[in-house]
Amino acid sequence: MGVPLLLFIRHFRISRERFEIVRRDIAEGSEPGVRFYIMVAVSTGIACFGLLANSTAVVIGAMLVAPLMTPIFGMALALVRGDTRLLGRAVQAEVVGVATSIGMGVSLGFLIGDFQPTPEMLARTQPNLFDLLVAVLSGFAGAYAMLDEKISPALPGVAIATAIVPPLANSGLCFSIGEVKGGMGSFLLFFANFLSILLVASATFTASGMAKIYGEQPDRREYLRRFGIAIVAFVVIAVFLTGTLIRSIREQNITNRIHTTLGDELGEVPAAGIDNVHHYTENNRLFVLANIHTSGTITPSRVKSMQEKLTTDIGMPTRLTLRSARVANVTAQGETVYDTALELDGTFGRRVESPVLRDLAITEQILREKFEKRQSVYFHRVEFFDLSDHRVAKAYVSGSHRLREDEVLTLEQAVRAATGDSSLKLILSTIPEYLQSSSGLLRYGWMLGDKATPERLAVIEQIQTELVRAFDNPDGYVITNINVNYLDDAYHFLLEVVGSSLFPQTRLDDINRHLAERFPDKSVKIYLWSRPEVVLTPDGAVPFETVYRQFAERQQENLPVGMMPGLEAIGY
Repeated sequence: MGVPLLLFIRHFRISRERFEIVRRDIAEGSEPGVRFYIMVAVSTGIACFGLLANSTAVVIGAMLVAPLMTPIFGMALALVRGDTRLLGRAVQAEVVGVATSIGMGVSLGFLIGDFQPTPEMLARTQPNLFDLLVAVLSGFAGAYAMLDEKISPALPGVAIATAIVPPLANSGLCFSIGEVKGGMGSFLLFFANFLSILLVASATFTASGMAKIYGEQPDRREYLRRFGIAIVAFVVIAVFLTGTLIRSIREQNITNRIHTTLGDELGEVPAAGIDNVHHYTENNRLFVLANIHTSGTITPSRVKSMQEKLTTDIGMPTRLTLRSARVANVTAQGETVYDTALELDGTFGRRVESPVLRDLAITEQILREKFEKRQSVYFHRVEFFDLSDHRVAKAYVSGSHRLREDEVLTLEQAVRAATGDSSLKLILSTIPEYLQSSSGLLRYGWMLGDKATPERLAVIEQIQTELVRAFDNPDGYVITNINVNYLDDAYHFLLEVVGSSLFPQTRLDDINRHLAERFPDKSVKIYLWSRPEVVLTPDGAVPFETVYRQFAERQQENLPVGMMPGLEAIGY
């Protein structure tokens, strides 16, 4: 083992000529001059904007132009050789540079004003042991790259790997919005990187023989005197970051358990999946917020079941909150159903294995295709129920009219054929959709659409005026709505009329004769929907519409503005 170690140490030995070049480069880079501080300020500004914009590429650009790494090499070389002059200049450059960087971050934070922390910022507020190990390896790579002229072009890569300026910029931004804890965490990340680079670079320079060139090799006591404080600080930070890493691993284990448990529970829910999970522990209780997506609605009882399962699996009382977004997976294949979950190789489209989910997805696909061709009925979702001898598919739709029985039968047969379940029953839960215009309710089949030319609208307005006049009498019949369509070169009117009795056919015949005389060159057909509605009042029997309008107008006058919506919300 001694021979390989000796060969390894000899590999680091450098010539006097190379030593002079390295010392000159480090000394020049550690000079606390105006150029140095300008580059510190510029790199910090770039880092701040990269952090605020959550742009990794911009943050990397800040690392490339940041000059704060060279003074650390300067301090390492000065401690190895006992060069007090170089040490003083390097310390001054580093300390003032750090203060400049934090001050720049605070100033930009105040200048920009109120901003929200980004993932790039949050990632630098909680360092752990991994960050320390990265800094150790980066410090060795940087020092070794300076010693060997053949690999010195790799220094920009080392600058990217070692976070020096971004943590300082993040610390300043955090301080500017009062996030002291986050700012101190970011500064701790910088300080851990600083100590790691200092110690590893010092060891690398010592192994290269730089302490002996033009000088005497210091003894162990001298090394301990020079590096004692840095070594102790490094050990303390390493212990602290190890604890942080352990806590991070524990938190990650809890996150994995939450994902696993919720994933199993959501496995039988159509088109369901987990988007992200947030959790924290307080008073020995776990609080979980899971953002999920599903085609249906997650009921409170199901959330309670998931919450109990999490409590059992994690071993801690859990309070679960699901934030559910409604989604629908739509493909061009009505018979073939695929999952949208991403695989580890980046692919998706795996065939759904669960029979329940497959039948649900197939049914949804078929109904979505069928209703897509109808402009008056809209499909929302479907759910299955198991009865003793058959299954029921309940589809929720909305529209301005209900489907005929033969239309429902056609849909049911299509679902049976696709799912292979000949006993399946299809039930439609239709949510009425009322369309209103300035003329009143719009009934399906009685809408003009693109037939509403200016000429026809003028004729319709004249006919409607005559119809209103025809009902301007005290016989108790009231028009509640007038529907019109233009088909087969004729104007078709559907009058919705309420009264104390069925509207007489003789009166409708009189209205038709009057319109034929009034518009001899137009074909006008009147249909009347008569609804007997009687309210007995102190003045006798009158239609409900008359009483309703009277009391509605008086109620609106007596209620304060804005009170009606509040009454409706509580059921009045």
